[in-house]
Amino acid sequence: MTRVQPPAQVVAFEPSLGRDARIGSWEDLAKGTFRVSVEKLEVREFESAATLVEISVLEAEELRDVYERWPTTVVEWIKSPGVLSRDVDRELERLTGLIGETAMDGIAAEWPQFLRAVDCAAELCRSRDSGAVNAIETARVIWLGIHDRAVDRLSGLIDIAVRMVGESSLGDLWNFLMDEWYPVHARYSLSHQAWSESAHQLMIAIVDGFHAHLAGPSRQGDIELIEEEHRIGFRFAPCGSGGRSVDRSITDGSPLAGPPYDFAVTTEPHDWAWNTRGICSYCVHCCLLNELIPIDRLGYPTRVIDPPTWPNDGSSVNACTWWVYKHPSLVPDSVYLRVGRSPVVRPDPE
Repeated sequence: MTRVQPPAQVVAFEPSLGRDARIGSWEDLAKGTFRVSVEKLEVREFESAATLVEISVLEAEELRDVYERWPTTVVEWIKSPGVLSRDVDRELERLTGLIGETAMDGIAAEWPQFLRAVDCAAELCRSRDSGAVNAIETARVIWLGIHDRAVDRLSGLIDIAVRMVGESSLGDLWNFLMDEWYPVHARYSLSHQAWSESAHQLMIAIVDGFHAHLAGPSRQGDIELIEEEHRIGFRFAPCGSGGRSVDRSITDGSPLAGPPYDFAVTTEPHDWAWNTRGICSYCVHCCLLNELIPIDRLGYPTRVIDPPTWPNDGSSVNACTWWVYKHPSLVPDSVYLRVGRSPVVRPDPE
């Protein structure tokens, strides 16, 4: 008699995240979580399907946190240089007219709807109900709407900051918002742990985070993996967050950097935006978090970003690619120079 093998484990505790996360090959992890949950149903792995749709909540939790806190912080930051409250209120009213009251009410008001949808989908998976596939898709669509409205709100508030305080202050704003994140860079120091461990942790965080951003043209959270001699790439075509500023395919033909929104992109070169014009104001945080601040603190970037820019001709998807090098010594000079830093600080090969 052939022994039936139990389904492979799909979730386990991930120490670098401090919580449960998906496990599997990188090819498996490159697929969006909702997609893989449906695939498990198709092979009658009902518990795995339920567990995966439930893990989508943990993947989304960090976004729920920052998309709830940052908007209030941005408004407070705008007012701190002495900008009049009535002028800020006028800009907030204009933004409400552009993105709608539901988006402006914030992610906290909509979050329970997503939780209910996930609970329903997981229950139907475990009960082997024929409606489970549709319930998983319902949960994905609900999260997609919540996510995109939250992105539009934060992007719109960042745009207000640029309009009222100035483009040159954008790096300061993002440093203010992300200050609590920067200490984690110490974990990736070569004196703290082997780079192979750091690289693994950095790659786990990429796939986990972009599942929640619902990257990819079908907004499933799919990621394209690219392996080169000295680096591993993760391509989002498009990214589900910053991509909303520059990509027509996920914005019904109206990216946020274009009309009627006209959210700010860089018009001058800045170290904190790869010294590149046309970087959307939201995407600036990726440069700071992954390249400029780690170079200043560690002597090398933790991840290297090839960002999309605006304007574009709209003929192709505006992909964003994140690279993790197999050792910091392999990061080329150009990565340092484009953020105004010298490669002399780069570590030597092992």
